[in-house]
Parts: sequence; structure tokens; C-alpha cells
Amino acid sequence: MSVYDRKKEYGNSQWALVWMKLGENKFAMVSFWLIIAVILLAIFAPLIAPYPYDAQDYDNIMVQPNLQHPFGTDQFGRDILSRIIYGSRYTVIIGFGTMTGSCILGVTLGIFAAYYPKLDNPIMRFLEIFSNIPDMPLLMCLVIIMGTSLKNLLICLILYYTPGYARIARAKVLTLRNEEYVEASIALGASDGRILLHHILPNSLAPIIVRFTLSTGGSILEAAALSYIGLGIQPPEPEWGLMISQGRQFLGTYWYYSIIPGLCIVFLTYILNYVGDGLRDALDPRLNH
Repeated sequence: MSVYDRKKEYGNSQWALVWMKLGENKFAMVSFWLIIAVILLAIFAPLIAPYPYDAQDYDNIMVQPNLQHPFGTDQFGRDILSRIIYGSRYTVIIGFGTMTGSCILGVTLGIFAAYYPKLDNPIMRFLEIFSNIPDMPLLMCLVIIMGTSLKNLLICLILYYTPGYARIARAKVLTLRNEEYVEASIALGASDGRILLHHILPNSLAPIIVRFTLSTGGSILEAAALSYIGLGIQPPEPEWGLMISQGRQFLGTYWYYSIIPGLCIVFLTYILNYVGDGLRDALDPRLNH
């Protein structure tokens, strides 16, 4: 379908055309609805989970998967399926919370750095302190300094991912600020705030949205790795990375304890990357033919 045909069917809305092009990618659309399903699973976990995540049953310790416990139980008799369902809450909060916070902070810093040349050097040099340090050593040091809690974990991940958004926003704004419609707004006396919010920011969203979806999976993996080594979410909370760590000592006999939450992390990261790839293709104007 040509660009003209798409506009005829969906109007002139850019986002309607993006949604239509994304719909042509079947894998991306299936992945999108699966992500929505995971979010709903996290929201309604108490209604969906067959047992409370912390309910202990010492008559059913380390039970293999069966009809009563489809994913088996752990060393305290807790239902692993229920803990997986409740654990999706931490995954959703960490993944989307990290990306939302780092996106807002990074885009704000990137826009100011590009639009106000005097701020460019100090902002970008400061952000390079975080971007030039390998991820795990930086995150481990920050968590050790701040302490292990969900709030501190989110802050550490936000600080780590902020420079990436700042670089993307800065590069986009450096291109857009010389466009004719921006120069016309300046000539008409529009304030800096109006120019940034109504002209520059809306036209910078495409690469930011792609970055958001592709990096969400990475933040989930980082959080799971920190929980695995004891620097993330703490017991008895049912975070997936922590569940993998707790089950590693039983891996030889009770494989399901670690393997199932590990597969959940792989699955969610996989579908997030598929959606990110689909959005990247849909937002690329060179492919809208």
C-alpha cells in the first residue's frame, strides 16, 4: 500500500500511519498484545494467582509440576506459578518505570544541551561519567552505596540509562533547531518553552520511542542480574531474577525452580525487542513507501 493509499484510509495522522504499518508486522503486533497481557497479569495478580505468593505449605515442599501446582513448589512449599504471576509486577515496574524515568530525565537534559549551547558541554560531560563505566560495575557500586530496595534499584537503573536518551534527544534537536518552522516560530516571537514543547519535542519522539521499547528488555535483564547476585530485590519477594538465584542450588534435581522464571525473562525480553524492531521499521520514513 502506497503512502497516498494509507493517508486516504487513515487520514493525515502520522501516528495512525505508524500504527497501520506496525500492524503489517504480524510478529510485532502479536508481541505488542502479549506485552499488554503481561501488564494486565501484573495488575490483576491477586485475582489470577491460585495462591498467595508467600503462602507456605510444608506438606508440599519441592513438589514437581502437577495439576495442583503447574510449575511446582519451592523449598518452602510456595506455589511457583503464583510467585511468577506476582513477580511480573516487579518486572513491569522495573522495566517500564526505569525507562519512563530515564526517558523524561534524559530527553530533558538532551534538549537543553542542544538548544542552549552554554549548557551543552557541562551536561554532556557529566553524563559521560555514567556512560563510560561498564554497566554492571556501575550498577553494583551504586546499589551498594544506596542500599538494596526497589526504589534504589530504580534510581540506579534510571541513572544508567539516562545518558542514552540524552544523546538521542540532543542529536535530534541539533537537527531540528535549524528547520524553517522553528526559525519561523522564533521570528514570530514564540517563547523557548513553546518552541521546545510544540515543535521540537513532538518531532523528536520517533527515535525516543524505539529506544524506550528496545531498552526496556535490557533494564529487566540488568535488574534480574542484580537480584541474582543479591543486590536487587530481596527475599521473600517473588522477583524473577531472585527466584533463579534461589533455585540454582536445586538445579540438578528440581530444574523447574530456576528454569521457569528464566524462561519468563527471556520471553518478555524477546517480545519487547520484537515490538522495538517493529516500531523502528514503522517510524522509519525511508520505509513508508
